[in-house]
Amino acid sequence: MASMTESELGRVLLTHRGVQWIIGTKDDPYALLLRTASDDPHRLGELIRERGPLYWSSAETWVTARHDVAAAALDDPRLSFRHPDADAPAAEDGGEQREPMPWEVPALREILPFDEMFLTAGRADCVRVRGLLEPLLGAEALEHRRPAADRALRGALAAAGAEFDLRADIADGFAIGLVREILGVPEEDHDRFAALVRDGAGALDAMVCSPHLRTAHELITSVDGMGSLLTELIARRREQPGDDLVSALLAAAPEDEVRSVCTLLALVGSELTATVFCAAVEALLDHPGVWRQLCENPGLAPAVVQETLRYAPPVRLVPLYAHEDLELAGTAVPAGSQVVVALEAALRDPAVRTEPAVFDPAAERSGRQPVFSVFSEGLPTSLLAPLVRLLADSGLRALSAEAPGVRRTGPVLRRLRSGVTGAVLEFPAAR
Repeated sequence: MASMTESELGRVLLTHRGVQWIIGTKDDPYALLLRTASDDPHRLGELIRERGPLYWSSAETWVTARHDVAAAALDDPRLSFRHPDADAPAAEDGGEQREPMPWEVPALREILPFDEMFLTAGRADCVRVRGLLEPLLGAEALEHRRPAADRALRGALAAAGAEFDLRADIADGFAIGLVREILGVPEEDHDRFAALVRDGAGALDAMVCSPHLRTAHELITSVDGMGSLLTELIARRREQPGDDLVSALLAAAPEDEVRSVCTLLALVGSELTATVFCAAVEALLDHPGVWRQLCENPGLAPAVVQETLRYAPPVRLVPLYAHEDLELAGTAVPAGSQVVVALEAALRDPAVRTEPAVFDPAAERSGRQPVFSVFSEGLPTSLLAPLVRLLADSGLRALSAEAPGVRRTGPVLRRLRSGVTGAVLEFPAAR
């Protein structure tokens, strides 16, 4: 990645985008999802499901939108965010390495800094690190952050005035501020931290959707800058430990891992929190009856967050790699193959919910419906689950109390090429 010139990076990204666009012309629904053009993603999810339990896409990956198959894939220890090649032994000194042929194009994971964000961690490492984080970032441990979260959102609303952008003026500042506090970022670095987080938005999308060159540059620069900021913070906390996550992790994990886990929390944790919060508010404003119920009973917030994770999950596509030969949905999946779980479509599978397109936090779940999401155990994003849930819950409680008359004043716009997160770019609103 570091050795690529701007023209080389641009050529690779453009080639990936061109391939995805061409495959989409063959009416491959997964390729159309990757194109993130004007197609209805929910209809494309239905078309993926109609292809069968597991179908081979022209994008050279297995894809599923069936609820039972998605649950099995997310729970299978042989499938991981981490590509098997990442664990291949390095060539010995003096050994010959094959030069890539001119027509060979490196994968996105090879040119973008996902390794430095803990996004390519294997299942065993994710489970181990989640164990380390439980006393620090578990649901119980985070409860003492709830008053601060409430104050942060109320403060953001007060500063925003009568008309505001829910994403830029409320959600981003609210999420970034709380993550910054958890990490223990000193006040003089607050603005620097916030700028790096905003530039790093789109990391999850870039794992499967080729970003624009400018977006890729911003992501690379953001990860590098966050690494520098955290290196400085780690050095400071080694000399003078504080009551923060960095200090606590340093007592249990090596410095490189502390840096990558904290980068995940900063860049991806902030993004997922803001995305879930905006998605919940959008769904609530589309269903005014449910919004009124929340305003009257803030205790419904956890159910609203849970339903949002099903109805509009912050991660729609989950790319996994087979680390050994396996069978999934009666299909042989060779080692090294990619399996993509179309998560949003799987969570709207009519086989497990009578009206899957209806946003209903009170709906009873079928006994056949296992609970799964992008926070499933063994995935890097699982480390962020308690944080995202708590902040989204606190944000909804504060918003319903402070602005029960909130309304949209224009269309909700989404970031370009956000086929994975569907992240909101602009959400114009008013009290």
